[in-house]
Amino acid sequence: MKTSKEFDDILDECLERLLVKGETIEQCLQSYPEQAAELNPLLQTALVAKKASAIQPRAEFKARARYQFRSALREVASKRIRPFFGWFPRWATVATMALVLLLAGGGTVAAAGNSMPDNPLYPVKLATEQAQLTLTPSQIGKARLCAKLADRRVAEIIYMANKGDAQQIELITQRLDKRLVMLASLASAQKAGEAPKALAPAPIPVPSEKAKGGKDVYVGANNHAKLRMAVACYAVEHPEKLRAVLEKAPESAKPALRRAIAVSVAGYKRALESLD
Repeated sequence: MKTSKEFDDILDECLERLLVKGETIEQCLQSYPEQAAELNPLLQTALVAKKASAIQPRAEFKARARYQFRSALREVASKRIRPFFGWFPRWATVATMALVLLLAGGGTVAAAGNSMPDNPLYPVKLATEQAQLTLTPSQIGKARLCAKLADRRVAEIIYMANKGDAQQIELITQRLDKRLVMLASLASAQKAGEAPKALAPAPIPVPSEKAKGGKDVYVGANNHAKLRMAVACYAVEHPEKLRAVLEKAPESAKPALRRAIAVSVAGYKRALESLD
């Protein structure tokens, strides 16, 4: 029997094939017949979510969807049950949230984007981020997004440290570590398969077919260099910010903060090594 992690890996592969490479659901299910029953509804939902981004629902439908979604949030908050969508498989949450948010419009997404872990919309923020990662086709694009999400996690750690919530700091630190590990992995793969270590010279601005190859190399190398610069800045900035808040944080939160600092330092070191 496949473990949860193994199933997540299988589903991640199938989503990549379905949403990025254009393969059919049937092709994905044929590769994993033992998991077909569980994979099929998740892939169907993800495909519908992707198609929904190209349509504009009527205003009354969008308003109804938004109302139903917010009502569900209030119900979850009032019952104080375990974290929102915690009982769903990880990718079911992502695909379903992507569909709901696309139908409901951008207002909820915008509000969730600034939410913190103690806000009812925070799970929407996480689900939206995962959907963005899934639908980003290139390795360099995913790596840039991972760096951006790591920056968000550090801001959230600082916010919860000021509130003295050690448990939330631990949870967010795990998310930070996950994004930094993913960043290093993507950087290694991108460097090996796409980008050279040094910037190529700018292509001569002559509109010809021969110039296209040089331009692609230049753009790829430039993207790699920009990513490394951003990661290098974060590698200095994030530990410094966390150390600054450590001095003022309640004693109960300091052990969790020290772990966050260690994860940040180690994670960015790995990422920079992968980008060099």
